[in-house]
Amino acid sequence: MIFHFKKKKFIKFTKNILKLFLYRFNLLLNLRKAKKTEIIYIIEKENWSIKWDGEYISNKINQQKKSPIISTTEIPSINSRHKLIHFGSQYMWIDWYELLPKNKNYVVSFFHGKYSDSPAVTKHIDSFLKSQDSIYKVTTASSLVHSRLLNWGIPKSKLEIIPIGVDTNLFNIPKYEEKLRIRKELGLHKNEIIIGSFQKDGQGWSEGNIPKNIKGPDLFVKSVEIIARELPVVVLLTGPARGYVKSELKKRKIKFVHIFVNSYKEIASFYNALDLYIVSSREEGGPKAIVESMASGVPIVSTNVGMAKDFIVDGHNGGLVENFDPEEIAKKSLEILSKQDKDVMVNAARKDVMRADWNNIAKMYWDKVYKRGIKNV
Repeated sequence: MIFHFKKKKFIKFTKNILKLFLYRFNLLLNLRKAKKTEIIYIIEKENWSIKWDGEYISNKINQQKKSPIISTTEIPSINSRHKLIHFGSQYMWIDWYELLPKNKNYVVSFFHGKYSDSPAVTKHIDSFLKSQDSIYKVTTASSLVHSRLLNWGIPKSKLEIIPIGVDTNLFNIPKYEEKLRIRKELGLHKNEIIIGSFQKDGQGWSEGNIPKNIKGPDLFVKSVEIIARELPVVVLLTGPARGYVKSELKKRKIKFVHIFVNSYKEIASFYNALDLYIVSSREEGGPKAIVESMASGVPIVSTNVGMAKDFIVDGHNGGLVENFDPEEIAKKSLEILSKQDKDVMVNAARKDVMRADWNNIAKMYWDKVYKRGIKNV
């Protein structure tokens, strides 16, 4: 027991020394580079959601201000010019904040997580709440998580709701001929009902054979199984770590196609092949799929997680399910798929999602968070 305790203490000590070394090395590099931006956005190394958010926000703000005000990096690169540092994930913030200087304004995005998720999430939330005195602003994408953070004791003055954005030029409603062309390229037939799931829902970044339960891959498979009893369903998957879903679909003899994308922009064309997108998560920060589907003219059915209730009006621009019951998800999906006036729903969704265009989201970050933050240093 004593040996185990000392080993854990040594590992923690070594990790902290390594982080401190990386920080100081990066500090030296950035002093030499002398970047002229006033704001730095900390993104993840993985080519995934947080990285895309940071790139869109920084690019749009720089375009709007017609000067390089904000830049991105994977490791906190602190120099005298950076007045405000935005951590795109609360997890990265917890990894770094104890090593950072105190004379900066720090912004942290807290997208998802609740005490009932797991002991690891509980520990993380407690650490985050203890760190709040070092944070200038906490941003979150949904009113649901905003209320949660308020109840946990984050002051209202520190909180801002800013949705996850969508590129409405990249994600748009295709012509019928384009839809058929993409489906043909993917080996999908005209009479098949294509249901999309593009969210990472397995643990890790490889096969993902162990499910990430908060993403609801089990609910997704069960829902699709029920729908497939009535319709010729094919599931279109993208993203890493989809092993669990694929194996469960195989067991149920449900056809699927899994595409590995090299860049985020490739995903837009796959939405254009869909008849429906299902979000079956038990916990979410967004997800991006809600606004991407709405922008792409794809009917969306989602559990009441993350931004779902902020964007989806049930029966008007999509389907909203208030529980985590596959029967209810399937029922709502079948209702939408059988609608004769789906175009009305699709057009309403496209109109309603325009407020989440990245140009609007970048302006919200500037007006609500960054502008005052760089003046108050």
